[in-house]
Amino acid sequence: MMENVKAEIRDFLQELLAIMEEEATFEIEGDSYEDLYVNLTGSLFSLPEESPILTALEHLLRVYLRRKTGRECEVILDVNGAIKRRRAELMRFALNAAESALREHKRIRLNPMPAHERRTIHLTLANFPGIKTYSIGDGEERRVVIEPEGA
Repeated sequence: MMENVKAEIRDFLQELLAIMEEEATFEIEGDSYEDLYVNLTGSLFSLPEESPILTALEHLLRVYLRRKTGRECEVILDVNGAIKRRRAELMRFALNAAESALREHKRIRLNPMPAHERRTIHLTLANFPGIKTYSIGDGEERRVVIEPEGA
């Protein structure tokens, strides 16, 4: 079944790149509907890293897949690995912040960040001994709090 989803993604992106007159290759990773990662590689002038255009295309790809497969698919669309690099940075940051929270026995409130970045922080620290995480705030002010358990 996942091969059908990956084929639909390939078809969508090939048509899209042809319309945009962009030359790129892409890789699709993931084995579940909730965890698909697509990395476009090349000199993509129409798709700069971290642009509203990329966010919109990601949304269109999700809508397209829902209509083609009848299922909700969580897809992350990346350009030249920028999101993957950011995720690695966030993971390192989260681990350092958790160690600091334990060492100093205090709560650490992170800066506001998008939902997918907050999720990375929560998942990174889900099994970190002695630490709990939660999100506070609304909308663009939503942030992660890292604190020692029992604080």
